[in-house]
Amino acid sequence: MQTKLRRLLMNKKHQNNLISYSGVNLKFIADASLARLAKWMRLLGYDTVVYSKEAGREMLRQADAEGRIVLTRRRDMVGRQFSGILFLVTDVIVSKQLKAVIEKYFLKVDREKMFSICLECNRKLHSIEKNEVRDLVPQYVFENCNRYNQCPRCGKIYWMGTHPRNALRFIEKHIPSHLP
Repeated sequence: MQTKLRRLLMNKKHQNNLISYSGVNLKFIADASLARLAKWMRLLGYDTVVYSKEAGREMLRQADAEGRIVLTRRRDMVGRQFSGILFLVTDVIVSKQLKAVIEKYFLKVDREKMFSICLECNRKLHSIEKNEVRDLVPQYVFENCNRYNQCPRCGKIYWMGTHPRNALRFIEKHIPSHLP
């Protein structure tokens, strides 16, 4: 799968077809300097791990083993031998970083995928019943929200409050051409 994905991404003739390429589920690994970008990628529903150690060979090995695209700010990483895909993020502003990755890999901003991954540990969220969160969320939230999701790893609980609205405003402001 990684070789097929790499060929597809490298072939400019087919780059516009990437969105419709079924069977490719893009996954990313970001170096620690791009942790905020990784959080936004997760918010949009893209599997993005943060490599907390110093970016180098071990990060590239992990990316290769897990079939992930490397996102890094380290220019020296570009020259390393690596059979996978590496994207050098040149901007320091997270909104511009996000826009660059979305445009480079033709990512969709899909409202159905948003908030489907834990922002902290990158696990897919699971729906839980309202009665299970009674003592775990603020009273106001419990009284006004009916749908909840929980991370199976860290236990963090998510609900549709102001975060989705604020995230959409951020996207409308910084990358409006990518909204559905």
